[in-house]
Amino acid sequence: MKPFVPPPFKPDLLMRGGHLQTLASLRAPAEQLAPVHQHVVELPDGDAIVLHENAAVDGGQSGPAVVLFHGLSGCHGSPYMVRLTMRLVSLGWTVYRVDMRGCGAARDLARQLSHAGRSDDVLAAIDFVARRHPATALSAVGVSLGGNQLLRLAGRIGAGLDARPEWFDRLDRIAVVAPPIDLIRCSANMQRLSRRLYNYYFIRTLFERIAPAVRDRQQFQEIASLGRPKTLLELDDRLTAPLSGFQGASEYYQQCGAIHVTESNPVKTLVLAAKDDPIVPVDCFTTARWPEQTQLVLTATGGHAGFVARRRSHWMDDCLVAWLNRL
Repeated sequence: MKPFVPPPFKPDLLMRGGHLQTLASLRAPAEQLAPVHQHVVELPDGDAIVLHENAAVDGGQSGPAVVLFHGLSGCHGSPYMVRLTMRLVSLGWTVYRVDMRGCGAARDLARQLSHAGRSDDVLAAIDFVARRHPATALSAVGVSLGGNQLLRLAGRIGAGLDARPEWFDRLDRIAVVAPPIDLIRCSANMQRLSRRLYNYYFIRTLFERIAPAVRDRQQFQEIASLGRPKTLLELDDRLTAPLSGFQGASEYYQQCGAIHVTESNPVKTLVLAAKDDPIVPVDCFTTARWPEQTQLVLTATGGHAGFVARRRSHWMDDCLVAWLNRL
């Protein structure tokens, strides 16, 4: 496979550094999407995820299909999910934006939490799209936590740890942006005082969006009675891990980081990250083992899934579209 050459990235002159780039990524797109079809996909444990379908602008379903997975505290309406969908449907793609369990339209359908190891939920989403499009090429994109879930799925299938679905050979390529593949490193990074604002933002957002059925669980009420956690490590140790069947944050991080299976991923993959990402340290990517069919693109700046270019354009979108449309 010839190396992928991304389009040139010229960062916005007013968005210097990883923090500003990260904050700029939250800016809502100027346009909104037309109404979509919603598909509720039930999961084996009784929870469900929701897929929001936008067909290609020509109205056909014979073209390629792509599944988009959001990050922590995101949903189908996150700015990058909306922007990518608008770009891709205009190019003939059918796009499915996934609300992972407990998120967006799936919030009231969950008794369990979404977390970094929910690669089975990624499998369920792609399986639904594969059956709906039995003769088309498939692709998938995951941003941040969704990127880890997607990479973990591909790596576990490649390593023989999970069964190989019949559609797997149709999964032409995937792309991940700023995935926290080494959860231990990411957690240590977030413990720094300079990351206190990010901890506050994620914890506040996650607590506000916890599904009602999760709140009703006695185990959650007992944990919540101790007060709101101050860091993501504390959140994962007190909430995410025990509610998801792990002994603690350490076991959760060890089992759910995709870094343990990146070398086994057989799918053509683009990994896009920035060296000044304030949330996912760059050494997560420089120390990982990548197979030949995975291409790592590290930029000097861009923050966490920001990559804001001149005139406030979104270079990340340009890069992902170029990768997905590559022959």
